[in-house]
Amino acid sequence: MMAGVVVVFTLPLLAALLVYLLRRWPLPSAILAGLAALFLGWLLWRWPNGETVLFLGRVLRVDAPVQLLGQTFALGPTAQWVLGWLALVLAAAYLGAWRVSPGRTFFPFGLVLWSLFGAVLTIQSLWLAPILLAAVMAVATLVIQAGRQGSTRGALRALWLPVLAIPLFLLAAWYVEQTPLDPESTQALQAAGQFASVGLLLLLAPWPLHAPAVSLGEEGPPLVAAWLLTALAATIVTLLQGLLVQFQWLQGAVLSYMLPTVRLAELLLYGGMATCLWAGLAGAVQTNLSRQWSYASLFTYGAVLIAVGLGARGSWTLVWLLLLGRGVAMIVSAYGLALIRQRAGGLTDFAHIQGLGTRLPWASMAFLVGVLSLVGMPLTVGFAGQWALMQALGSEDWYQVVVVLAGALGLAVGLMRSLSALLGPLHNLLLEREERAAIVLAALGLLAILAPALYPAIWQDSLNAVVAAFAATSGGL
Repeated sequence: MMAGVVVVFTLPLLAALLVYLLRRWPLPSAILAGLAALFLGWLLWRWPNGETVLFLGRVLRVDAPVQLLGQTFALGPTAQWVLGWLALVLAAAYLGAWRVSPGRTFFPFGLVLWSLFGAVLTIQSLWLAPILLAAVMAVATLVIQAGRQGSTRGALRALWLPVLAIPLFLLAAWYVEQTPLDPESTQALQAAGQFASVGLLLLLAPWPLHAPAVSLGEEGPPLVAAWLLTALAATIVTLLQGLLVQFQWLQGAVLSYMLPTVRLAELLLYGGMATCLWAGLAGAVQTNLSRQWSYASLFTYGAVLIAVGLGARGSWTLVWLLLLGRGVAMIVSAYGLALIRQRAGGLTDFAHIQGLGTRLPWASMAFLVGVLSLVGMPLTVGFAGQWALMQALGSEDWYQVVVVLAGALGLAVGLMRSLSALLGPLHNLLLEREERAAIVLAALGLLAILAPALYPAIWQDSLNAVVAAFAATSGGL
């Protein structure tokens, strides 16, 4: 009997090999890579976890464990749902990359990275997951850099925090293994909780640990950065969720004996608010579209951290509602940004994008509406999650709502300045207008952002799937 995790490991790698052979032809490689990602997402969302299915003439049990390199891997229901979601987001990124090439490596290595993220999500020894995550980001540097000359800051900074977290998780695992030697003592579990909490804090990266995410968004190809940031957030939140369920003593762990009241929950709650506020203040003064997009994505990530810091008290649905809206908005806005960057010669400061909105109206709308969704503007896909978060915060302390709204206001100011630059006088009067295919893709992106807000019934089934997959998961910080 074949296991579902074998499909996660083998199918994308086989598809990546075929895509790599076609890497010199953007259209065939984009089509093949997109179809492979779409097929993987459809499979994972279609298969019933815990049951046997017939796949390619063989009996397959979705959640059957597999031994590989001395470790056990199994595709649980949460990992299955998250991987299906990431595959669909990857397919959308490939669709946009068809018109705006982010480099030849993205098409084959995107599938490789998806499979490696699958390894992080399916390994049963969760203490070793950060090691695999560091390996994923090491491979991702090839895609982020994409053969570009010059600064490597965006690619290398993405490695910092996963590498720093590895020894902390290994120490936590060692202390957990010592607990049977002295069952009456709680010191080993307390030490394990401290190391694990600090390690999780590094991986979740609230302000002021946010620099790698901003550098990745600023310097990496927009569609690559959008997918990687989406995958990283979903993977790390799933890892946190798995640790809290498997090791319930982590839920009350403190970071230091000197500060017994400081827990990971409080640091994520207030760190998330600081992240939102900083993203708004920094986004308000930016004169570069790439940096502004990075801070907009950081703002929404700060909202995710706040939702996690609230403890996911009995429910993770709000966390994943924010992540879903963020993923859609990031891909659409990244597509618009990529088109603008391509026409501006690779530079996105206000001087180089001056007036481009008059020749690239659809790309500009995709960028601007995508950023508005990241901010949580009404009538966008991001509003539902932000509104639910404001209600949850308002029930605790309305001052916290003011802080988050101040960050959103700052980003709105920055967005108005960007709009003014895009609609300013055009210096290059020979600049061609958008191609028809690019307009169609931008329109599809705008539809993906606006339709779920205008007609909520469109995504009711998806929301019900989120609730079924995560609402019953117990355990909060």
